[in-house]
Amino acid sequence: MNLSSIDTTALIIIIAAVWFVVQSISATKLPNKFLPLVSIVVGIVISFAYAYLSSKNIQLEQDLFFGLFAGFSASGLDDTLTKSVSGLINNFVGALVSKANDGSDATSSTNSSTTNTTSVK
Repeated sequence: MNLSSIDTTALIIIIAAVWFVVQSISATKLPNKFLPLVSIVVGIVISFAYAYLSSKNIQLEQDLFFGLFAGFSASGLDDTLTKSVSGLINNFVGALVSKANDGSDATSSTNSSTTNTTSVK
């Protein structure tokens, strides 16, 4: 297996294709615990298909390695994006909500103090 001839662009395309296929499969009723396994199988299939369609030459070890790598990468990419993006969104929304609450508390205390002052007069 000659890893010095890795086609990086092809590997990125395979990873993206695996991710898209697994995302479409995840919309079905398949339990989420099986998605990493599905990702690996889809990665191997897409890797063999790409090797056959691009050069009509399947090198079993190399294509199997690329497929496993693409499957694991797509699975990790999904976990990373899901957790990172949802974490960023939750932190951003939490900060906005807390600022909005702080601002509304300050205006409500100002309004209540002015209301109390005018009611005393």
